[in-house]
Amino acid sequence: MRYRFYISRLPLGESEWEWTVGPELLTTIGSNYDIQDLKVQVKVQARRETQYLRLLFSLEGWVEVPCDRGQELIRLPIKATHEQIYGWDEHYLPPEGTEEYFMLGSREDEIDLTQSLYDYIGLSVPWRRVRPECPDEHCPAYVRIYLSQD
Repeated sequence: MRYRFYISRLPLGESEWEWTVGPELLTTIGSNYDIQDLKVQVKVQARRETQYLRLLFSLEGWVEVPCDRGQELIRLPIKATHEQIYGWDEHYLPPEGTEEYFMLGSREDEIDLTQSLYDYIGLSVPWRRVRPECPDEHCPAYVRIYLSQD
């Protein structure tokens, strides 16, 4: 599945898209950040003006990754927001603090969000991949024993 649209087909003002992203995204990209499975609801709010297009991304869902301690698969919640601005007027300057700004050429019309969604999901995965309750009954015995020692 491709997550793309054409600027020329967007009306001025507000637009909105929603997708449920699953493992097909990892297949499309050909990489996985160690993510074995995922289900993420993505909402994109767009605002097209005469000089720019502003996209606000909201991501919420879960990913399954190997636990840092026992290597068993664990499901971790993720939640994130990101912003992108696309400009096509050379005199337009994005607001200070803009997260990502892309200047488009005069013939560029298609915006493909596939790589952005992959990156945003990957950045949302916690650095430390451990369930908050660890160690618990879901952990392998050797992890429980090792972490329970005083």
